[in-house]
Amino acid sequence: MKKTTNVLDERQEADLLQIERTGCWLAFWGLLISIMVQTILGVSDITGEWIIFMCLCLYIVIECLRKGIWSRSFNPSAKSNVIASLLGSVVFGIVVGLTAYMRKPEAWKVAIGCGAFTFVMLFVILFITLSFTASAFKKQEEKLNAEPDEDL
Repeated sequence: MKKTTNVLDERQEADLLQIERTGCWLAFWGLLISIMVQTILGVSDITGEWIIFMCLCLYIVIECLRKGIWSRSFNPSAKSNVIASLLGSVVFGIVVGLTAYMRKPEAWKVAIGCGAFTFVMLFVILFITLSFTASAFKKQEEKLNAEPDEDL
């Protein structure tokens, strides 16, 4: 996972900034509506925020793939996928393990098992998802590179 300064050209950078700007406003208005509805209804769970978060994630992934953008700093590779999967699954495994421990401290072995199981399952899911996404990105990038530039 070799980090470079910026692998995007000017057009891709402008496209990514537009995607990020639109995503920010979608999140802002969605969260405002969610807070207002939950306040009116007296609801105190995070379902609304979770739905908004997932919609925002899907929007950013779909738009970036459509525009042929992977990352400002990283190229899609198996090594990058492994490292990103490890980071995400370690963090979430720790959170799940600590949450299980805080709910029932006497069952610390179960909490460790929950964290470890979460780590393994999430690593597999993240790695497979990133691999398929990288493959789709590479196909889209080839398609975009093969098309003649209409702006000229």
